[in-house]
Amino acid sequence: MKVAKSLLLGSAAVLATVAGAQAADLPTRKAAPVQYVKICDAYGAGFFYIPGTDTCLRVGGLVLTDIAVSNTPFKGNVLAPQTTTLAAFAAGGGAGPITNTPSASRDAVGWQALGRVELDARTQSPWGTVRTFLRIDSYFGAGATANTGALSNTIINGVPAFGAAAFANAQLGTQAARETTILNKAFIQFAGITAGRIQSMFDFYADAVGYTGLRGSNQTVNALAYTFTFGGGFSATLAIEDAVSHRGVGTINNVIPAGVAIPAFVTQFLGTRMPDVVANLRLDQPWGAAQLSGAVHRVGSGLYNATTIAPAAGFTIPAGALLNKTDSLGFAVQGGLMFKLDTILSPGDVLWLQATYAKGAIGYASGANLAFVNGVNTSTNYGVGLARVSSGSGFNEYADGDCVWTLQGSCEKSSAFAITAALRHYWTPTISSTLSGNYYSVTYSSAAVNPMQFAGLNAAGAFSTGVTNYKEMTLATGLEWNPVKGFGIGAEVAWQHGITSKPAGLAQDATLIAAGFPAFKSQSDLFRGRVRMYRAF
Repeated sequence: MKVAKSLLLGSAAVLATVAGAQAADLPTRKAAPVQYVKICDAYGAGFFYIPGTDTCLRVGGLVLTDIAVSNTPFKGNVLAPQTTTLAAFAAGGGAGPITNTPSASRDAVGWQALGRVELDARTQSPWGTVRTFLRIDSYFGAGATANTGALSNTIINGVPAFGAAAFANAQLGTQAARETTILNKAFIQFAGITAGRIQSMFDFYADAVGYTGLRGSNQTVNALAYTFTFGGGFSATLAIEDAVSHRGVGTINNVIPAGVAIPAFVTQFLGTRMPDVVANLRLDQPWGAAQLSGAVHRVGSGLYNATTIAPAAGFTIPAGALLNKTDSLGFAVQGGLMFKLDTILSPGDVLWLQATYAKGAIGYASGANLAFVNGVNTSTNYGVGLARVSSGSGFNEYADGDCVWTLQGSCEKSSAFAITAALRHYWTPTISSTLSGNYYSVTYSSAAVNPMQFAGLNAAGAFSTGVTNYKEMTLATGLEWNPVKGFGIGAEVAWQHGITSKPAGLAQDATLIAAGFPAFKSQSDLFRGRVRMYRAF
């Protein structure tokens, strides 16, 4: 048995040796290393192929934080003109619809943080590049100067309160912290077509310089656009854009039906019937760019009574009934120039000039529609833009609108004008400064500004307080250090000067002071300092 076992083991060893030798003689191929990411250089830096596809993707983002400090007279809550009796008017009843905010309850410090994620996917096709772009922004804002969706903190018994009730409880003015996530951009581009949520095709400057938002058009909208390129740097775009993102909140200067007791009125936008029609003609050259823009905007507003009305004839108009409506067209035009000053001053230097006029389309002139002046994700407020600078005495201003209902029985369109200039200069390749300025004005019809008496409504008659015209001047300058590309540390100071016409119907100063209000001041100044750090990748 021992001999047999030895023979078997020896045979196995010989066979193993022979098999190993034969295997060593066979040709072999080393496995190719797995390539997880393949660079795509067809569309610039940062793109890579999505594994298993011919689609190139760029992943980007932004983290930003800043602290802003301003003087306490700043406030931007709503002032709603209201009807008052003749007796109250004569006694200075106009103080009623104008709410005073004590300086102590106004936020002087605001702190905001922004987190952004971007995806840019591109695929080549026989008809050109198919591009898909997505940008998600998530904000945290604390304080009125953050402009990131902070809400009024006027809460009475768990319910938001405004006007006299809020003033009586001495809570109006402070801002609650707010966390907000929004769809900033989401669009598809193909063969000259752009569809989705985009920067409005009307826009040009759109706050390209510095930290302070300026007047003019800077609007994010849903749109369907086609851009035709002529060659030589010329292009033309025709777009339809959603009206909701452009329209300004409506304002009321009460209409009183003959023989009707003084009611409470509300306004509401009419149902959407047409989009805004936007077009631009643009020239891009080595020296810079030029653009002319135009837009047509529907102004549709209904006037409703808030309570049941009982006219003298004895029949009733139920609450919510439509009393009147206005359905007309507004428009906006804009011209802009951008000069690259690389050969004149320093590489990267740029100068922007822009002028905007709007009639019944306040959103095209009032500034960024994502400023969240009247709240977040409220369809009636997207076109409001930036807030007014409130009067130095602390009387709250209201949001300007596309039109104002007047005692003439129609919603009369506002007019707005804005002119902007902005300069960025690089002192060194990593240190730059900015200087920007803005003039802005909003004008309403005389019927909207001045009250009108209606006799016979009751023993005293009735008045309606008027809205106010407004002018504003802004100047901002800042300094920024960029030690590496996409990373910046900077500071900016800004001054805004607001001029508000005195509301018709407001009591004289002596009456206001006797009632516990400060004297009205038509001019005010807002000073703001801001420190910011951001990292884009």
